[in-house]
Amino acid sequence: MAKKRINYEHYFKQDQQVKVSVRLSTNLLRESNGEITSFSENRARVELLGGDAPKALSSQKPGSRISISGWSGWGFYCCDAILVEIVSPKEFDLRLEGEVEEIQRREYFRLDVSLPVTVTNPPQQTIAALTEQWDKKKNSLQDAPPPEMFATARGYRAITAGKTDIPPQEINLSGGGLRLRMPSALDLGARVHVDIFLPLAPPRIISAVAEVLRCNEVRLRVEKAPIFITALKFILIEEKDRDAIIAYLFSEQRVQLQMESNRELPSPL
Repeated sequence: MAKKRINYEHYFKQDQQVKVSVRLSTNLLRESNGEITSFSENRARVELLGGDAPKALSSQKPGSRISISGWSGWGFYCCDAILVEIVSPKEFDLRLEGEVEEIQRREYFRLDVSLPVTVTNPPQQTIAALTEQWDKKKNSLQDAPPPEMFATARGYRAITAGKTDIPPQEINLSGGGLRLRMPSALDLGARVHVDIFLPLAPPRIISAVAEVLRCNEVRLRVEKAPIFITALKFILIEEKDRDAIIAYLFSEQRVQLQMESNRELPSPL
C-alpha cells in the first residue's frame, strides 16, 4: 500500500512562529519558541528565539524524535519530527513525519502588550442589537481613514480620524479576548463594545463585542481612584481580525524576546 502523502505546507510555512518540544518523560515536556526560516515539503529549518537553546534540545542527536507545533485562528496543531541536523546552536533541520494532530479548540496564545483600547457598555444588551451596532461600526471603519499611531515610552498611542487621542494601556491580549484595567466595575455577563488599535501597516482598528468573564477590584493601592481588573471574552469578532491579533502577538513576542536577548549579551570590552 502506498504511503499516504501529507501536505505539511497546509500547516507550516516560512516565517511562521512555532514551538519545538522534547519529551523527557511521560509528564515532562521541554518547549522552546522558534521561527521557521525555510520550509519545503516535509523539511523545516527552525531557528530558536530568545537566549541560548535549552539543554534538553541542544543535547539531542541527529535521529532524535521531537515535535513541532503551530497555531492558527481556529486552534492548535502538532506533528512529530526527526532531527536531521543541528545547523547551529540555535538552528535545527527537521524532517516532519506522520499525521498532523489538529485540536480545534479556542486556546489562544496570550501576551502582555501596551496598546490603545476603548470599551463601551451599551444599554441594549441583546445579541440582535449588539450585532446591528457592531455591523454599523465595522462599516464606518471601512469608510474612514486609518488611525494615526505613534510609539511612546509607554507603548503606542492612537489618534482617530475624528482627532480623538487614545493613550496606550497595559493589557493581556489573545485571539479569544483580553484582560485590562477599568476605572469602574462591569457586571458579570455584561456585553461591551471593544476597539483595539493595532500598530500595523497601515494601523488598524479591531472592532469586537465581548462578554465580561471576571471583574475584581484591586485593593491596597496607594492611589485613591478605583481600579477593576476585567477579563473579557470575544463573542462577536471577524475571523480575519482574530488572525490579525494573533499574528501581531507573535510578531510582538519575537521583538520582546530579541530585546531580552540583547540585554543579556555581555558588554564589549
